[in-house]
Amino acid sequence: MLGAAAMSHAQQDPAAASAPFDARANGVAIRTLAQDRPFDSQHKPSETVAQDKPSATTAQEGPREITVVAKRYKFEPARIDVAEGEHVRLVVTSEDGVHGVQIKKFNVNKKVPRGGEQVTIDFVASAPGEYPILCSEYCGKGHDIMKGRLVVSAKGSPR
Repeated sequence: MLGAAAMSHAQQDPAAASAPFDARANGVAIRTLAQDRPFDSQHKPSETVAQDKPSATTAQEGPREITVVAKRYKFEPARIDVAEGEHVRLVVTSEDGVHGVQIKKFNVNKKVPRGGEQVTIDFVASAPGEYPILCSEYCGKGHDIMKGRLVVSAKGSPR
């Protein structure tokens, strides 16, 4: 007799053999653990839109990457549209001096140094609505007007 070690998984647990396997969800969980961040079971793969930056991975394998340029006294793009539950990665550079990126609703507040150094900001857009993107580092006389907008559409609504 070979024992339990020689039996297939299905022979050991027939219920497990008939359970559905969601490779996409399991892949997200594994990548999340590998990146040492909390797993969000509501994560959905992103859709490709014009402002997305193509990445080495497919859209289903990681966050949606959006390139943002901070400069006196604006963000480009000034409006970012995402879907509720979407994992977003902003890759921000400054075209001139020191700036900051702040989105209070999602606890984002990151300094962007001068010189074109990229700053990566990851967050999950967990609530639908419109949220201001503010410059959190004083950058001159026009600092108070340096604003952008994050628009998070509710699940199932068109962007």
